[in-house]
Amino acid sequence: MTDFDQIRALWTAQPVEPFTLSVDQLRKRAGKFQARIRQRNITEYLAALLVIGVFGWMAWLIPVFTVKAGALLIILGALYVCWKLHKIAGQGAGQQTDNAARLLDHHRTELMRQRDALASVWRWYLAPFVPGAVLFVAGVNFSPDTGLPFLAGLASFAVSMMFMGGIFAAILWLNNRAVKQLDAEITELDRVWNGGAA
Repeated sequence: MTDFDQIRALWTAQPVEPFTLSVDQLRKRAGKFQARIRQRNITEYLAALLVIGVFGWMAWLIPVFTVKAGALLIILGALYVCWKLHKIAGQGAGQQTDNAARLLDHHRTELMRQRDALASVWRWYLAPFVPGAVLFVAGVNFSPDTGLPFLAGLASFAVSMMFMGGIFAAILWLNNRAVKQLDAEITELDRVWNGGAA
């Protein structure tokens, strides 16, 4: 047996005290998580109201049919996103219990629900805006009222689509990062669960 093997044997033979989380600590942790979800959702609803207001105003003022249609589709997209946010990623009900196992299970379920919502954000959060945004930008760039030559309108349209693609990519990246953070927290809770909660 080498010195390294002896050190490893000593290290692995040490008694390890299981990591535990008290009911109060877990309740506080779950409460902070729910507060973050509540704040995120309020921010999203306010952003949707802003989108609805701005694009409603544009649909009212701009006489180009494709721009109006695109603005209305964007409004419908914002309403759909609000509905889906409430349905699949809304704030869950708090769990008032002194039973650590039930509280841990409830918090883990909430973490999983939010993780799944964020992992599918491309489908329910970004995709609903695509038809309206494409139609709106096309209407702005290809309308005869702009006076732009076709190639200039096409170049402007392409730049706008790349800009929108960049924003979508950034949103996906941020949500994927949040998914990894939630996965890490779920793994930590699983370790607590397997080690036994206080």
